[in-house]
Amino acid sequence: MTKSIVTSFTALAASFVLSGCLTMAPDNERPQVAIEKNFGQQPEAPHASLTLEAWQDFFPDDNARRVIQEALQSNTDLRIALARMSEVEGRYQIQREALFPSVQSEVSQTRTKNSANVFTIPGVDSIQDVYSASVGLTSYELDLFGRVRSLSDSALAQYLSSTEAARSVRLSVISQTANAYYSWVSANRSLNLAEKTLHSRQESLDLIQKRLDTGIASELDLAQAQASLATVRAQKAQFERAHAAAKSALELLIGKPLSQVRLDQQQLQLNEMALDLPDSISSEVLLSRPDVLSAEQSLYAANANIGAARAAFFPSISITGQYGYSSTEFDNLFDSESNTWSFIPSIRIPIFNNGLQANLDIAQAQQERLIAEYEKAVQQAFAEVYQLMTNRTTYSGELEANRSLVKAQSKRLKLAEAKYKAGLASYLEVLNAQQDKFTAEQALLETERAQLANVISLYKALGGGDKAVVLSQQPHNDEPQGDSEGSSGETE
Repeated sequence: MTKSIVTSFTALAASFVLSGCLTMAPDNERPQVAIEKNFGQQPEAPHASLTLEAWQDFFPDDNARRVIQEALQSNTDLRIALARMSEVEGRYQIQREALFPSVQSEVSQTRTKNSANVFTIPGVDSIQDVYSASVGLTSYELDLFGRVRSLSDSALAQYLSSTEAARSVRLSVISQTANAYYSWVSANRSLNLAEKTLHSRQESLDLIQKRLDTGIASELDLAQAQASLATVRAQKAQFERAHAAAKSALELLIGKPLSQVRLDQQQLQLNEMALDLPDSISSEVLLSRPDVLSAEQSLYAANANIGAARAAFFPSISITGQYGYSSTEFDNLFDSESNTWSFIPSIRIPIFNNGLQANLDIAQAQQERLIAEYEKAVQQAFAEVYQLMTNRTTYSGELEANRSLVKAQSKRLKLAEAKYKAGLASYLEVLNAQQDKFTAEQALLETERAQLANVISLYKALGGGDKAVVLSQQPHNDEPQGDSEGSSGETE
């Protein structure tokens, strides 16, 4: 009876070892997060997927692509993230090796001099050589309860989390650099507008001075023209500071002066970028964002740590073995008489160890924390995309209104100048028209820049990056999974 029980237990243990499927970790399931099911105006028919172009195709401006590439090569945050990813990958490789027996071979020679006072023949020194060759199995743990498997799964999930974290940093660098570049271009355009307006005000002042000299204009007209010129000069100084700040921010991101980047000066303009999105998008697409995927993999790592902590309560069996040859003569080292072997099984049975329960409590607390962090990541992603998509629907109307305003103010200025020259209006009416036109032009430039920044931020918020990607509803996985296209393509 006892022999039958032992045989059955041995067969069961062997099946566990061979299958490697036993684990005490909780199932990997995505937490359900309370958010709206879709973005947009058609809740009954949301699109479950959408395609985003690679950033090299998304940005139509050669200059923008060039500065982004510079930033990706030199950005310190990205270098830190990539180095951290490589570090975690190394830890995973080390932990994974514990799943397999470690076999090593050794060939050695030992020469020993024995004391003449203890040797069998007094007064005679003895030097003895021992040659040995062996192959050994070093303390291999039979993973009966999945402890080693769980630790390996945890290390894998941590590595996948680090790859998604690096991808998230990379997307942030792309988005920040693009926005910084277009902010610099917009500041350059605002400065050019101020210089053009200043030149126009100077011409107006010169004209008023001539009219005053001929008795047509008044001292009041001259004073008003001088005040208008001083106002624009002050505004130009503000634009110069904004331009310098935008240039400094861009240079900080690319890691070098702009003078060292080959830019086409003819393309320093705000190019429209189209982000073709359906009217209604399923919020499931957010599950493909790298920050959400990173939080998900961190949660899977915590689940695996719980499995390892639970398995530690059960006995563990380790095996150490060695087979080889040993002889005092090298010539007969591999003779059958020189054969040696050893087999050392050991079993560890925890009896009183409060630390095991503490480790399990820690692992479960980490799981609870990471569930909350995953829910927070999804909620933040939804809030970000929702706001950006709401902004997207309003900018087109604002741009159209500002363009109409600039046209109307330009027409108003022409009429005011004509009335003033005909003596039908005071110069104050011209000054008011000039200032209102300048303000409208500034507002148009700012709206164009803000609309462009919103498109770039929405592209990043939806997970656009190095490769064209299809964002779609993700299945609920039971094993740690990585976004293979994102994990490999985004972090090269």
